[in-house]
Amino acid sequence: MNTQNEEMVAGPIGGGPVDMPAQPLSQKKRKYRDFDVPSDVFRRFQKGRVKFERWSKYLNLEDEDQRKVYDYARKNRNAVVVLRDSTTGALRAIRQRACCE
Repeated sequence: MNTQNEEMVAGPIGGGPVDMPAQPLSQKKRKYRDFDVPSDVFRRFQKGRVKFERWSKYLNLEDEDQRKVYDYARKNRNAVVVLRDSTTGALRAIRQRACCE
């Protein structure tokens, strides 16, 4: 009786092939959107936005184009917001978060 239990413990669990994800977790695609912003707004985000800090410190929420950045970031909390400087074309990602999936 002990030999049967020992064999069950030593054998493979499930007995089938291992189901692996198609892409490694490090290469998982993230949702993002890029926005053209003026140079002064682009420079305000140079050091990054601090958690719980008001968006109005960085963006003029009365401007329609800058309001779109704010609305997208609020509605898509796990997405990346990419800012493009309208004069130089430089890019900066401001809303990258650790994926909790």
